[in-house]
Amino acid sequence: MTPSLTTTAGRPTTATTGADPTSTPATDAYPLPGGAEVIRACGAEPPAGSDPILIAVSVLARKHLERIQAVPAQRDLYDNDHVLAAAARILLSCASAREALVDQIDRWVTERLPTGPPAALLHTETLGQLVDRMAMTWAYRRQLTHRVPSSRGASVGHQAQATMDEVAALVNAYDDLLAELRTGRRRLPTTVSAVLGL
Repeated sequence: MTPSLTTTAGRPTTATTGADPTSTPATDAYPLPGGAEVIRACGAEPPAGSDPILIAVSVLARKHLERIQAVPAQRDLYDNDHVLAAAARILLSCASAREALVDQIDRWVTERLPTGPPAALLHTETLGQLVDRMAMTWAYRRQLTHRVPSSRGASVGHQAQATMDEVAALVNAYDDLLAELRTGRRRLPTTVSAVLGL
């Protein structure tokens, strides 16, 4: 038998009706973009009418690129005060935007996914925070492959490959988490922590 859908405080929740706990509900019952779609959204602005999560991901990726570009200037003690102040403003703006986008993604996810049973394993981060890490890693790889002088090509090539491997691992972790959320094996934190590592 398949899980029936009930609500708790206005949110969907899965109530098993003799269901096989290892079975997977139809993924379109709780539509969320897959990991590959998230990474594609990092590199290109989604077309009009796209999933709002993918639009938020695209903005997140741009904010990470801005942050990465501002960090060297902010750390360079030889830059004048105006340059340092401008870099600091960019970093603060990116941090604020990222926190708001992560919170918005988590709100959308809460509206779409069922509430996991109390016995389900509590994940260590929200889906928005995981997406933020995916966008950050993608931006770092893009910076490595587009902005670093060719004289450091060999070193950069190794770093870029390692970062690409990390992107792939995060995509797999994202898809695995979605599968576990849909089957009720895992649940997400109910509160969103401040974005770390800014």
